[in-house]
Amino acid sequence: MTGSVSSALDQGTGGEQGSTLDQRYGRARGRRLDRRVAWIGAAVLLSIGLAVLFFGNWRTSSQIDFRDLAYSVVDDRTVSLSYEVSVQPGETVLCAIEALSPSFAQAGWKVIEIAPGEERTRRFDTTVTTTVRATTAQLRNCWIA
Repeated sequence: MTGSVSSALDQGTGGEQGSTLDQRYGRARGRRLDRRVAWIGAAVLLSIGLAVLFFGNWRTSSQIDFRDLAYSVVDDRTVSLSYEVSVQPGETVLCAIEALSPSFAQAGWKVIEIAPGEERTRRFDTTVTTTVRATTAQLRNCWIA
């Protein structure tokens, strides 16, 4: 009996049905290959994108570093801040210094320009005039001019 089924397939009945299914749905092997190519392409693009984000940000994030060292309240209208800024030699830097009141409201603000220097890390002292008595001062932000 099995011989008659296989001979019917060999005669064209089953072969035509197989080719009709191939035309309708396509060959499975080709689709697998297309999917593999798509996944490999997506992985390559993702890797390139992550590399650009990582290495592109790496350079800009390490260009400047700053930190507060100490502050002192000089009088009711003045506060002094000591801080250090680290930047590549030859770069001009702008820094914003903020003085805060006891309620953490802004009591004073000053943007200073740091001229280019030969050393990477330099220390500075700056006084800020305030509108009310300040309790603290901080280096809010620094950026390359």
